[in-house]
Amino acid sequence: MYSKLFFVFLGGGIGSVLRYGTNSIVSLYVIGQFGTLLVNVLGSFLFGILVSIGGQRSDYFNLFLLTGLLGGYTTFSQFSFDVVTLQNNGNLYSIIYILSSVLLSISMALLGIYIANRFINS
Repeated sequence: MYSKLFFVFLGGGIGSVLRYGTNSIVSLYVIGQFGTLLVNVLGSFLFGILVSIGGQRSDYFNLFLLTGLLGGYTTFSQFSFDVVTLQNNGNLYSIIYILSSVLLSISMALLGIYIANRFINS
């Protein structure tokens, strides 16, 4: 039990630091809130790949990478905060941000699953 929690804890910590780093870098070049968009889209793509190959791995692989690392890397709470921030600033980007986040994240998860099934699991 505790060893499983440790793997989630470790992965979540690493994922959170990676998210913070990605957001920090993106905010230097683009509107800060769009760093979360990149994180969630990339995370969805990686999730699609890892979910497709994860069934062949141990529980610890899934707990560390899927629940921990990608759970810490991607975030719905930050997405919600970004939407509210854009909206409070009177920015119409909030609508684009919502639609692109949902559509791109789902599309990338499907692409990741397709790529993993086509090239990794074959």
